[in-house]
Amino acid sequence: MKKDIDTLKKRSRRRRDVVEQAGSASLALSGLVGMFFLVVLVWQIAIPTFIDGENGEISAASEFIPISDYVLEWDHPNVNEQGDLKTEPIVLTITWEGQTGAQTHDLEIVVTANRGEKEDVQISEEGLSTTSIEVGKKTKFYLKSVLDVPVSVEQRSGPVPAADASGNPHVSSFVVSGDVAVLISNGSAVFEPLEMAGWTSLLVLTFIVSRPTERRLAPLVRCYGRERQIRGIILLLAIFTIVIGQTTLSAFLGGLCWLLFGVALLRTIEGMERLQNQGRSLTEVKRLKHSISDREGLLLWSRMLLVSACFFIPLDIDIPFLTERYQDIFQPYASGIRSAFFGTVWVMSIAMLVSMPISIGAAIYLEEYAAPTRTTKLIQALVTNLAGVPSIVFGMFGLAIFVKQGGIGLGLGPSILAAGLTMGVMAMPIIVLASQEALRSVPRSLRESAYGVGCTQWQVVKDHVLPSAMPGIMTGSILAMSRIMGEAAPLVVVGAAALVLFDPEPLAALTGGNLNFTVIPIQIYFWTSEPEHAWHSMAAAASIALILLLIAMNSIAIVLRQHFRKRLNS
Repeated sequence: MKKDIDTLKKRSRRRRDVVEQAGSASLALSGLVGMFFLVVLVWQIAIPTFIDGENGEISAASEFIPISDYVLEWDHPNVNEQGDLKTEPIVLTITWEGQTGAQTHDLEIVVTANRGEKEDVQISEEGLSTTSIEVGKKTKFYLKSVLDVPVSVEQRSGPVPAADASGNPHVSSFVVSGDVAVLISNGSAVFEPLEMAGWTSLLVLTFIVSRPTERRLAPLVRCYGRERQIRGIILLLAIFTIVIGQTTLSAFLGGLCWLLFGVALLRTIEGMERLQNQGRSLTEVKRLKHSISDREGLLLWSRMLLVSACFFIPLDIDIPFLTERYQDIFQPYASGIRSAFFGTVWVMSIAMLVSMPISIGAAIYLEEYAAPTRTTKLIQALVTNLAGVPSIVFGMFGLAIFVKQGGIGLGLGPSILAAGLTMGVMAMPIIVLASQEALRSVPRSLRESAYGVGCTQWQVVKDHVLPSAMPGIMTGSILAMSRIMGEAAPLVVVGAAALVLFDPEPLAALTGGNLNFTVIPIQIYFWTSEPEHAWHSMAAAASIALILLLIAMNSIAIVLRQHFRKRLNS
């Protein structure tokens, strides 16, 4: 005889399974819908970055307007001094529906370095007056039609009218040009020997530590007992790499490669000696992996440094839009976001350096140390409310505290430092709340076990609670970083300029340098407000650059988060 409780369990289990399946299906559907809208958004942003070239229509002639015209003008020549083409030929396709049917004609245009050289093209039922013309740069010329039907004009090849002096962009090309050279560019090396040696050494050692075998580790046995000499040599190599490279970014990365190579080498040698002192052989790979101190951490940082340095040492990536061109108010396709790009990186870096230690420390204090008094409850309520405050309010706060002089104002002016501090304050509530949730998710039993073996409260937090909560803390930091990177309203209030023609100085507020700066979101807004379509294409390219920068920064944070999760599960 079945009991009532058994029947209830069956029904409860069946209902629970149905609810779980429905919930999983709903989450999957929501994720797919979100991904769909994200793809559509990125596609809509990317469409204007592919240039159509000259495209328009000549209206039909009439008794009131016997000749209709279409104005054309190219800013730069597409031939050199010898008259040879420097770019693809400029070809226009002109079509109309005539009395004898559809007609299509091609017109080739040669733009010379002269000014004022002009030749108009007449369009009639017989066709074009000429199929090839020469005109001067920055000289207007006309396509004139006496037809009583509209005439379509479409560019098929060559640089667009507003192209820069190099002839970029061409029709149907991406608005941003770039070039990648591997090891050698124009017959010369793209790297300094010491930089390449440091990067290669770290690459080889990372491979050995990742997949150690007795044969691969054999050369390292010769280094036993020479740790002091190795430290000195590695330090000298790192210093020489930076000095000889004139403290450029690639030289700095090369020096870091040498330093990390030295740390990894010394720890690997130490692990090998520890294993052999136990009477074991280097063929015991699994034991060797555990003998190397913090092997997973070494591999993580080595791989991240190798990937980052790869773009500057063995490769030469030339994207003038990011690295060379400055804003040009007259030449859309010759403009760039160099100053805005560096401004964004500096503002975000300062914001995260300021906000993360303070926010994580505040979360630890509220969760692990503070008693549940009225004061702490009030602070918790204020932090929760601050997370929902509009960003423009934080801009007003930054203006009063960091920018203005007098009272409690620090008088930093409209500088990168003031902007970074303002964005850091805006990020703090998000990081605090996410860190608190991560700390609460750590089981109470872990704390009690640590106290049971005699750990102090700080040792419990530092060695047990914080490592377990780190993945959640990293998630909150990623969300905060994503928010501050795309914000423009607080920076407008703080004093970010719409047009800056020089590299920003992050510490100008303290050293007395030039305070003006801009960031990519403000540059995008400035370009979208321009009437010409060319500026809108540049704004779309800047949007893609911002998205890629956000993906790169988030990827680094996600890799670090996965590393901490892996450590917890191991």
